[in-house]
Amino acid sequence: MYEAHFGLKELPYSIGPDPRFLFLAPQHHEVLSKCRYMITHRVGPMYVTGPIGTGKTTIARRIYQELADEPAAQVAMLIAPNLKSANAFLRTIMDELEVPTGRSYDRSLANISEYLLAQGQAGKNVVLLVDEAQNLRRDMLKLIHYLLNYETNTKKLLQIVLFGQLELAGHIEAFAELKSRMFPSALAALSRQQTEEMVGWRFQVAGGKKHPFTAEAFDEIYRHSLGLPREICKLCHLALLKAFSEQAQVITPGMVLAAAEELRLEATEEEKDEGADDRGPLEVAVGR
Repeated sequence: MYEAHFGLKELPYSIGPDPRFLFLAPQHHEVLSKCRYMITHRVGPMYVTGPIGTGKTTIARRIYQELADEPAAQVAMLIAPNLKSANAFLRTIMDELEVPTGRSYDRSLANISEYLLAQGQAGKNVVLLVDEAQNLRRDMLKLIHYLLNYETNTKKLLQIVLFGQLELAGHIEAFAELKSRMFPSALAALSRQQTEEMVGWRFQVAGGKKHPFTAEAFDEIYRHSLGLPREICKLCHLALLKAFSEQAQVITPGMVLAAAEELRLEATEEEKDEGADDRGPLEVAVGR
């Protein structure tokens, strides 16, 4: 690969959700701070939405790692499973929290109730993080609503944060009882400046010094990625690979265009016309 060619210790633009590479643009910092506050102070449950590739999973993993190191926290993280019933979902939650399940749904509910009460009395903060929560069925959302009933006069006994794509907001909007109890938060695409900052920051985290991308290359990265972190990383990875194959030290717009073509990412006509709209490319793409 190209690490040695560019003086890197590891790949800077892997699309895996490694919290070390989480770039905290203002919107990411706001979401992370809100999650931390709601969990620490046991204020109430949250749901975090955003387009594919905006960093939801990486934020969830950052929170999980932070809480896993806290003696007073009991944290579980799961990807919303493709299950057929709320009972199966409840058993998955209990397995992650290491709570014995019962032979019946009612017995399992009684077991988790006893567990949450005991943890609360012991001063433990029980936290459930659910990724890809847009896949949760309505009966599973009803279970989450039920679990939110466990609370004292001053604090929740179970802190829940759901992370999901934009349709998660619609599912919760359609469930008035759940919507009234949850706090929303959202992630958006990066701006042109934030795109450049993220690329440079990840390059340094990977052990590099000055990134090799030209300003014109960043223009192409932004136009074709729509400011989505995952697409930015994929473009940068392929562009660096192309530069390495050519033994070049600088990433040019042509290299980014070649990467975009390989990934089948095309800038829209609105994006090509620099004066057409003052909205961000993601807003144009979704018709906002």
